[in-house]
Amino acid sequence: MLKRIYQPAAYRTDTLPDSYWVESASPLPACETLPEEGQLKADIAIIGGGYCGLSAALELAKNGADVAVFDTGRSGWGASGRNGGFCCMGGSGKGFGQLAKTFGDDAVKQFARHQRDAINLVEQRLSSWNIDADRHSNGEVVLAHKPNRVAELKHEAEELAHFTNIKTEFLDRDALHERGLHAAETFGGLHVKAGFGINPMKYVAGLHEQCVRAGVRIFEQATIERFEEDGDIYRLHAGNTRISANKIVIATNGYSAENLPDWIGGRLMPVFSGILITRPLREEELANQGWTSDLMAFDSRILLHYFRKLPDNRFLFGGRGGITATPKAFAAGKRDLLDNFKRMFPAWADVAFTHHWNGLACLSQSWRPFIGRVPGHHDVWTALAWHGNGVAMASLGGKLLAERMLGISDDEDIGAVMTTPMGKFPMPALRRVARSIGYRYYGLHDRFA
Repeated sequence: MLKRIYQPAAYRTDTLPDSYWVESASPLPACETLPEEGQLKADIAIIGGGYCGLSAALELAKNGADVAVFDTGRSGWGASGRNGGFCCMGGSGKGFGQLAKTFGDDAVKQFARHQRDAINLVEQRLSSWNIDADRHSNGEVVLAHKPNRVAELKHEAEELAHFTNIKTEFLDRDALHERGLHAAETFGGLHVKAGFGINPMKYVAGLHEQCVRAGVRIFEQATIERFEEDGDIYRLHAGNTRISANKIVIATNGYSAENLPDWIGGRLMPVFSGILITRPLREEELANQGWTSDLMAFDSRILLHYFRKLPDNRFLFGGRGGITATPKAFAAGKRDLLDNFKRMFPAWADVAFTHHWNGLACLSQSWRPFIGRVPGHHDVWTALAWHGNGVAMASLGGKLLAERMLGISDDEDIGAVMTTPMGKFPMPALRRVARSIGYRYYGLHDRFA
């Protein structure tokens, strides 16, 4: 039986989320379903059909492997279809300078190049595959929510200049107003000129289509419950169906089970992120608030908010979505989002919202992604823990993992930041309790420090 960190409501697979992305994207074609009993074979079995799993599948299939993807729901059911559509720099919960204290400047510069390569990979895919994913935004802007955060933005600009070749521009309050980036509690901004916004489900659909064209078999409503080694073969169990594979890829990220495989247990902290979408705003409404820009944005809070104006003038506002998977917790998360939205955008306090949903972002104990072989297994591999930046990094992470499995690259090509296995959280059974306490502390810090 799969062990989960949250209540069953977080893992319902019988329906896609009631999100704006699902409503606005074309439905995915029907996939294969597992027989009620019987045998299947594949060179490589991939558990998880989001950006990472599909990216790995595509790369492996293009290199001649017989690949089968098994998703407990269907592609886009998890975080790949629930995120805010920010294709941008990121992937770690630590800044470049903090990482450099452990890994050194060269390793962190390599990690930064991977982040930029990840953005470029998604851009290339959208272009070469002819995907109209509602792309917009020339990078993103980080907004200082208190006067003392302005210095932090300038420090971040210095770090980006040291570790990357990405251009940045500091914007004072007047410049923010001039560029249509006016929100309450904003005292400056840093425009990071890398990345763009997309409709994530439209990108998922394009990636899914390319996998099918490459010969990848994609099974939906296919929950892998366990697997075991049988000599050089792995036997995977899904109900009464048995799947034989030479290699396994775990690409389940924040929706991972604690015991698939056991090594994952205690190493990840999935956290809920909620998103609200307004009705389309009129031009005068945008002007009244002073937010007319299409730049992606987020604020400098630890419990940050992220937001952007979509191409049809809807406004997306996201942030912490709750602490447990209960109706009460989700309702409290929604109220918190609404309160923060109204405080930051008071001119829109009475604007109606058309959609609200939650998804799980994935943090690791090390605050880093991991790409590589699962310790203790000879041919079980994984790539996960994108820290809320999976649109870009999960796409590249799946590709890098496939290249590593094929022998096209090695750990040095991926780099120490992402190939060093993550440790376990202290007292992992108490992770949710510790996270709740941490949220209270961070909330007070964001407000008063």
